[in-house]
Amino acid sequence: MTKIIHSISKFPLFLCFCLVTLLFGCSTPTTDKKITPPPVPNEQIEVIAETQLSGDRLVAKAKNEGNQQAIIFLLQAATQYIKEQQLAKALHISAQLRKLPLTLGQNNYNQLNIAQVLFESGEVELAAKQLLEIETRTPSKRHLFLLANIKVQQGLLVKGIISYLNYYQQFPFTETEQVYYLNSLFAQLTPWQYKALEKSSVTHLPGWLAFAKIVAEYGHESKNLNSNLSKWQRSYPAHPAKVLVANLNSKGVEFNSSPIENISVLLPLSGREESLGKTIQAGILAAYQLQDSNAGKQRNLRFYDSNAKPMDEIVAKLHLQQPDFVIGPLLKQHVDDYLLADGSALTVATENDKVALTNTIVKKTNAVLVPKEHTWTTLLLNLPEQGQLTEQQFALSMLPEDEAKQAAFSLSQKGFNSAIILSQNTAIGKRMATSFAQQWQLQTGTKPSVIYYPSGKQMQTVVKKGLDVHLSDERISLMRNRIKENLKAEARNRRDIDMIYIFATPDQARLLKPYIDVNISPFANAIPMYASSRSHNIDSNSNTRRDLNGLTFTEIPWLLNARQVNQNLAIEAKQLWPARSSQLERIYAMGIDSMQLVDKVHNMQLIPMLRYKGETGTLQMNANRIISRSFSWGKYRSSRVQSINLD
Repeated sequence: MTKIIHSISKFPLFLCFCLVTLLFGCSTPTTDKKITPPPVPNEQIEVIAETQLSGDRLVAKAKNEGNQQAIIFLLQAATQYIKEQQLAKALHISAQLRKLPLTLGQNNYNQLNIAQVLFESGEVELAAKQLLEIETRTPSKRHLFLLANIKVQQGLLVKGIISYLNYYQQFPFTETEQVYYLNSLFAQLTPWQYKALEKSSVTHLPGWLAFAKIVAEYGHESKNLNSNLSKWQRSYPAHPAKVLVANLNSKGVEFNSSPIENISVLLPLSGREESLGKTIQAGILAAYQLQDSNAGKQRNLRFYDSNAKPMDEIVAKLHLQQPDFVIGPLLKQHVDDYLLADGSALTVATENDKVALTNTIVKKTNAVLVPKEHTWTTLLLNLPEQGQLTEQQFALSMLPEDEAKQAAFSLSQKGFNSAIILSQNTAIGKRMATSFAQQWQLQTGTKPSVIYYPSGKQMQTVVKKGLDVHLSDERISLMRNRIKENLKAEARNRRDIDMIYIFATPDQARLLKPYIDVNISPFANAIPMYASSRSHNIDSNSNTRRDLNGLTFTEIPWLLNARQVNQNLAIEAKQLWPARSSQLERIYAMGIDSMQLVDKVHNMQLIPMLRYKGETGTLQMNANRIISRSFSWGKYRSSRVQSINLD
């Protein structure tokens, strides 16, 4: 006891040392964050009330106070420094306060300060760990708010929304800013995340889900949107999202403000990628004819071969023609060239065209010609690596990693505890396996086993080793040698696996699935197997489908008969190209969706909660104007493929 009193009695001297270090040795870091939540709510713990004084002023007051009051001023100072975004100062004070004898309430308040500093500095994982150090059965207002935003930043959107609604349940808010922020979280939900959230029971969740569903389905049509929102208001008269209705009604007026008549398409129509370009072209033309027959309006389509001429020259022609909309380019190198091209090269133009071009795309500033930005709307068919998208530019993402993330999330919701991934030992196989593993660990907290197998004869050997069947074989062989008699035995696989996911070609899947089936111990339950769309081949015969019986896989709606959005187009395409490969069918579906998106991208930008059910999946746009897709699920059953609802 004497030692404790002695150390406390020296606190003012220790405090002065800390303050000198604090005021003269700190700098404030700056960080960028993807999501900007509303300001952290104020709170009062014990006698630590809100103050209008600056952080520096509170530190100065602490110098002249006794121990307990000085601690309170320093806790207030740390909070104030956070508000002032002087995060280094706040963290320094909090670190020094941890060395002092604090009450439980003071300690929890200090831990919250540290967690908030870490969160706002971009150290999200450290902030999450810091919250775990807080000892309380009733989390404070700031604690719940921080927890929700940490989960969102970690990529746990569903859990973040649930935490945010739990926060609202205990501390109802009326601020419009907080309602709009929560709305932005619901707008990010994919269909598979939406399904997972439906299973929760939280205050106001049914109203939010109903609101999101109405906007997603009817947001493209102002009349239907308004009527359905009116019904929603009658069902949920006191719901916080009611403040959003008037804003949505006003946005409906902005839809389709300018007609789109002239569309230019940039595709590789010659060279090595000719088959890809012409397949997308065929899909675009099919959707184009469908649109014209339904709407009764004529549009002009103009195609450019991005493999035939330099991108600068193509962009220069676009500046002359001033299309209303551009689809493409497709190839990644062409996308980057397109975004960086200023259209100043026009080698085939007449002199009059060159004069018109100069007046259109450049302006004279201090005798220097400065290229203008592209003024038309563009839907890129690949993601750029260099150029930055402008407000008029959108990109359709076909990344295979998106499919892997969806599969990992959906399967993690099925109650599996220990997954194993069998993947091709290729660049794309590693990308997909890594994405699946990261999402699985994020959702479950456990790291799945990943086995990369080579092509050819060694594939089965590697898989057998990964299932630990070879160890069982070795034990059986050892027993036979010792007993020196004919010993009947069955090999056993490892028992810590309850799900297998494979990234394989159709031929590899046909070898892997039966091989795994026969190497599973007869004493163990069958291990369910799942796969990516790469394992599905629409041209498979009955023998192949029988070999793959029980395999569940992700796939685009176009290649699942029950999921096709426009079955008439599918029937027509099958008649025209009966032997087209699965890969080209996916490209064809991409062409259909890209044409359909011409009339939808601005609406999706205006209302991020909008969804479009396309042939490549359910499409949605994020804040960076990137359009991603969500897949459907299929399963091999009794020598045929069936569409299933996995979520």
